[in-house]
Amino acid sequence: MRRYLILISLIIVFTSCENSTVAPNEEILGLQFFPINFQNVDRYSVEEINYNNDGTIDTSQYLLQDEWNDSIAINGGVKLEGYRFQIDQDGQKSIVSTIVKTRTSKLAKLKVGNSEEIKLSFPVLEDKSWNGTPEEFEDDLFTIKQAFQSYELGDSIYENTVQIIQEDNQDSISNYDQRIEVYAADVGLIYRISSRIEFCRDTECLGLQEIEFGKTIIMRKEFDD
Repeated sequence: MRRYLILISLIIVFTSCENSTVAPNEEILGLQFFPINFQNVDRYSVEEINYNNDGTIDTSQYLLQDEWNDSIAINGGVKLEGYRFQIDQDGQKSIVSTIVKTRTSKLAKLKVGNSEEIKLSFPVLEDKSWNGTPEEFEDDLFTIKQAFQSYELGDSIYENTVQIIQEDNQDSISNYDQRIEVYAADVGLIYRISSRIEFCRDTECLGLQEIEFGKTIIMRKEFDD
């Protein structure tokens, strides 16, 4: 009889283990680099530099502000939906696009208008790569660098950050493509640079890196005083 009781107890223990769900360790996975909070308003200062075909350069500065109006529970995560606003230097505020922010235990996505990117792939591991634009025809590999390292931005030092290298091609004679994002733990995106520039490819200027056209956008996280 005792043997039967022991056997039954073991069966119950194993069954309980199989049916139990262990919550993922968010810090080990790196989920803290892409916080999801319906109450947060994400604000960024932006410097936009446009290189025109006629050789002129236009520079503008403004704020981008992401505001959320809905939080939706999805399988294995949360999705926020809202709008991205542009606030000009004169204070005028206008809607730029819709925005959707999604995080699961496997990935973090951001959709601005019709453009969607997988910003992070979990777990966060040094040199890990993934296709950041799976909806596009061509793969665009994003790579993790400097994971769980400090990062200095202006007068601030963030102790726990990760850099995502979307592209860092500075050696081409025909174009320049640098796209880097930096995420801080419990803050999210703190810095982004997107610089895509086309150089002159005519025989007389090939290799001289004379700019024909392009755009550079630099975003920095803004905090309330």
